[in-house]
Amino acid sequence: MNWLIVEDALRDQRGHWFEYIGALSRGLHAAGHRVTILSDRDAQPFIRESLGARPVLPPSIWHRMSEPANRFVRLARIPRHAWATQRAVSRFLRIEGNDFDVAFIPTVLVHHMLGWHRLLRSGDLPSRMRLLFFFPNLPITPDGKGDGSPSFRLLRWLLRSLHREIGSGQVILGVETEAMLTAAEAAFGMKFVYFPHPVEAESAKPRPPGTHPHQCVLACYGPARHEKGSDLLVEAIRRYRAEHDTDRVRFVIQWIDDFVRPDGSKATIPESLRSDPGVEIVSRYFREGEYVRRLEESDALILPYRTSAYALRVSRVVIEAMVHGIPVIATKGTTLQAQAEHFGTCVACDDGDAASVAAAIARLVATHESLAELATARAPIARRHFSVETFLECLPVRQD
Repeated sequence: MNWLIVEDALRDQRGHWFEYIGALSRGLHAAGHRVTILSDRDAQPFIRESLGARPVLPPSIWHRMSEPANRFVRLARIPRHAWATQRAVSRFLRIEGNDFDVAFIPTVLVHHMLGWHRLLRSGDLPSRMRLLFFFPNLPITPDGKGDGSPSFRLLRWLLRSLHREIGSGQVILGVETEAMLTAAEAAFGMKFVYFPHPVEAESAKPRPPGTHPHQCVLACYGPARHEKGSDLLVEAIRRYRAEHDTDRVRFVIQWIDDFVRPDGSKATIPESLRSDPGVEIVSRYFREGEYVRRLEESDALILPYRTSAYALRVSRVVIEAMVHGIPVIATKGTTLQAQAEHFGTCVACDDGDAASVAAAIARLVATHESLAELATARAPIARRHFSVETFLECLPVRQD
């Protein structure tokens, strides 16, 4: 099968799309498929070289989502980006050929959907090509209702106008959590398909419990952000260090940049933690191979992600923890908690509560040995579920 992966968010190492597409493309190649990757035309040389990505797509809309702009400017971006996407993909197919079986679009916003809707109606796409639209996030609520925004109303109209293509299997609507599947089908009244987030099994080697018998390494990897509860994390660590004997506990935090909270205040790491010998601050992206090494050296991951952002969305970090057999701390009501309790082990903390996160750290340290044994035992199940093989098994058969 010949795959075309179209991802304008593939520009740098922000988010997890570099790792996601890398794992998926390598898994597809290993299964005998051919893969062509299209990226943002401003993609870093590292991205182009590592994945063999073709930089032909318009500048990523994801990298402008947080830019200040009035409502008119933000709405105007939808048709502009749709038109640019249509032109870029049409031109690529005319020049490079159109023998692709599946076009996989991993980060669909309404900005992209409008452009692909135009492509479907234009006749520029080959009839054999199936379109797999993947929605990591949607303008809906956890109880399966639209959020009332113009984006939701436009997206709902676009999807309903494709009911024939969706019914035949030419168009597939994909999500990566069971919670999102249930909410999306209720909100849009259409069939969605659950695709587990693929993580490469060959790099996921469960560690035996007790790797660090004299020191428990607790970590949080990935750039700091408000929705990930990074500000809660540093406060929880500060509280824990002040209240407990910490000789056997070490913390590792990846904090590349400070960020601004919704109330306008700036989240930073207290100087007391920066100078604490029991806390390591990683202020850069990982070098090649470093992330896997650090996972193998970690005894647990602290992931106090906010429920408002992760009631439906997935976290690649928690999946990487599960396939490595690493216990996690996760927030109640998030997909992280649900997945970790099913495929790994989890100590739950309350949403938005640094004191609860500190208490969860204490519980995890006290019970780490038994948690690690269970996480290691469940890791093979997690590796099988979150694999490219399972991803391919979820691909529906075309009906027409």
